[in-house]
Amino acid sequence: MSSAGSVELNSVWLRGSGEWKSQWFVGGLSPGTNCTAYVIQDQVKVSGPIYFVTKSSSFQCPIVHSLPYCPSTVYAVPLPPPQRPALAYDATSLPTNISDPLLQYMTNFTTMLLTFGCGRDLYSPLQTCSDYQCEYRSWLCGSNAQAPFSALQPQPSGVSPRNPFFPVVNYTYTSLLPCLEVCHADDRACPYFLGISCPVPQFNADASMVLGSLTVVALEW
Repeated sequence: MSSAGSVELNSVWLRGSGEWKSQWFVGGLSPGTNCTAYVIQDQVKVSGPIYFVTKSSSFQCPIVHSLPYCPSTVYAVPLPPPQRPALAYDATSLPTNISDPLLQYMTNFTTMLLTFGCGRDLYSPLQTCSDYQCEYRSWLCGSNAQAPFSALQPQPSGVSPRNPFFPVVNYTYTSLLPCLEVCHADDRACPYFLGISCPVPQFNADASMVLGSLTVVALEW
């Protein structure tokens, strides 16, 4: 067994689930390699093994992470390579033509939501305005930050992406469509007066969304 790579970033991050998680950004790894990582806690305790495989050298999409307005976005996105020495995009380097519309959508949504007496009145015995804001953010970020992965919708080089705010890239990738279950979670938490509804499989959801629940993990090398 040999050691490789270097920790470029080690931080604690608040995930969309409301839980603080430790995250590491590791560089200097070889592409297409099986790896095992261990975490040393408090300088005395070693965690169990964490197994992962680095991406292929032909997979060119860079990783986007550490976005305060999209805390669950930690995966590869079809963008040009970030400016050196950066290995990935974060809130300080993500192009504003992508981040500004997301922030505007969230602002408009919050303004509309606050027309209801949040904190004073209840629109549901199970959901609150905070619950809905969290679910809407997950849906908004997941449907706008299109994840390239190994399933569902091939995107040839030079073709305009599904999201018009993203640039045209000169490499081929496969786009992971938004998950319909995320839309359903948004719908369940939505106040009745906002009238959110999701597409259904027998009409257009089977062509524009993933049917089922998926988890995407992406690692930079």
